[in-house]
Amino acid sequence: MIAKNIVLWVSQHPVFVLLVIFLILPVVTFVIGSAAVLAYTFWPIKYSDMTMPSINRDTEHVVLLAHGLKDSPSSWSNALKESFDHRTKRHPARDQVIALDWNPYSGNTLRCSVDGKRIGTALGQKMADAAQLRSAHLVGHSCGAFVILGFCEALKAARSDIQVQSTYLAPVSIYGGVFWNYGITHFGSCADFSDAYIDSEDTIGASKQAPDNSHGFDVTNARKNSGNSLSPHLWPPVYYRQLVTSNTYPNLRENALLSALFPPDVVEKVNSAPGTGAPPL
Repeated sequence: MIAKNIVLWVSQHPVFVLLVIFLILPVVTFVIGSAAVLAYTFWPIKYSDMTMPSINRDTEHVVLLAHGLKDSPSSWSNALKESFDHRTKRHPARDQVIALDWNPYSGNTLRCSVDGKRIGTALGQKMADAAQLRSAHLVGHSCGAFVILGFCEALKAARSDIQVQSTYLAPVSIYGGVFWNYGITHFGSCADFSDAYIDSEDTIGASKQAPDNSHGFDVTNARKNSGNSLSPHLWPPVYYRQLVTSNTYPNLRENALLSALFPPDVVEKVNSAPGTGAPPL
């Protein structure tokens, strides 16, 4: 009897039934699904499976290098650390270079930006306690950009006196999978000076646009003219290491006028490898 009444009711209200099937149900499904994804992406977790690096007691200047999604220090940041180590060897007791390994939390595409920013925040809060710390240079590639953003914000909130330079290498702009321009508007905003290196042919996560608060260097032509076969997303870290090795990278610690020389929200094209037309120190 109940089934018969349902069939009768449906036959008497065909428009409403079609509305439910083709409009209401899909909308409800979408809303519930989106809420579940957002809950998963932003759900707080403990980062106990990684070891937070510590800063030496006498460190006055720290360089932090953060790799990106499904990456590790072995791909580029260990090599860049060697280049920075060579640059800072004059003051080994006062300078510290850290190639951060934030696996396994860098391996989740949905949570990478959220976890990266939270890890950076925790690390920035920790390093703010270093009494001798005077300056920091933060370098992040791809999703590692969120690590150095979180670090910078936390460090500046606790110690506004610390001089911070943030360097973004093909930074992924999407935060939490939904805020597409988050990086564009936030990266570089807390630093005393920020520079960014992009490849205009990059197809990953809105990485081909320099942040509004950074001075951008488009190194697309430098890649093409060098004959390098790396993908556009992987080229900026290689290019930047060449800058550091040749001592031609913008260095706020040694040049307080960088903000005037390289103003934010400006992108200049770089056509050749460092040492042959790269940006000056």
